[in-house]
Amino acid sequence: MKTINQPSVGTTAAENNTVRYLNQYRCPYCQTEWEDVWDCGCNDRCPDCNKEIEPYESALIEGESAETELPDEEPAIANVTAAAVNRFFVVSYEIDYVHRVSVGITADGPEAAQQIAEQAFNDATIWNDTAVMPLLSDEYHESEGESLVWECVAVEQWPDPDHSLRQLKQEQAAMRVCRGLVEAYQQGEANAGSIDWEDLDQLIPLALQALGKPALEIPS
Repeated sequence: MKTINQPSVGTTAAENNTVRYLNQYRCPYCQTEWEDVWDCGCNDRCPDCNKEIEPYESALIEGESAETELPDEEPAIANVTAAAVNRFFVVSYEIDYVHRVSVGITADGPEAAQQIAEQAFNDATIWNDTAVMPLLSDEYHESEGESLVWECVAVEQWPDPDHSLRQLKQEQAAMRVCRGLVEAYQQGEANAGSIDWEDLDQLIPLALQALGKPALEIPS
């Protein structure tokens, strides 16, 4: 971890009446740490990688008047720290992947087989998994020497989950429905062919979730 001591920002006579804050920064990309003096708890550019970084701590410099240059509706705060107020953040990471798909092709040679696959890719039918062109694999592999990149963004509130997470939850719900059906019929065989409807009724909310449909309203 690299620490850089930034020179204090010079102030003029006119600026001496302005509230000053000592901001502490830590870059999540290159781990460089530094501090700087500003008139607010604002973002700063990392001196090493030039990424815009938010201060993890911002403290009013002793002797400064918090009443100067502040709007009337904002109360004076002697010390402003990240620990004082919990905020919302969206933290993301990216890793390089290789998407490898394999299909079965019947052709008179490798060039013809590749042409058929390329045409199916262009037509968006290569993933249809048909008897003529069975899907043999569809997997992701991490690239060699991939870079792990983190990003942290302050937000007013967390956004709604995007389509990728909704699809994942639907697939998980569908698998739970499948397991529940198998277990219900196995239990029915053990009970001389009698299946308890309650075992099937409890799968309905999961089935609706898997289909992306709203839950049924059960009358009281």
